[in-house]
Amino acid sequence: MNLPADNPVLVALQGRLARIFALVEARLGDAPWFAGSEFTAADIMSVVSLTTMRLFQPVDLAPFPNIRACLQRVGERPAYRRAMAHADPDLTPMLD
Repeated sequence: MNLPADNPVLVALQGRLARIFALVEARLGDAPWFAGSEFTAADIMSVVSLTTMRLFQPVDLAPFPNIRACLQRVGERPAYRRAMAHADPDLTPMLD
């Protein structure tokens, strides 16, 4: 569906998404993981959203170094690599 750039719903949703990314960026600037110093289910759930969403709606993560660093840390985890290889061997995760 192609909506005009000035569509009020689209504009509102883009603003909401920008606020969410700003909050996530700030949180990951305070701690290495979403729940603090330990890797938890919160990180797994968030990383799924931050990577899979971008397959459907491109998002430039260049302005978000803390988000990119978190995704890189997750991508370095052996368990994450095994899970991704098992779940969809042909999918390259968007970890940058």
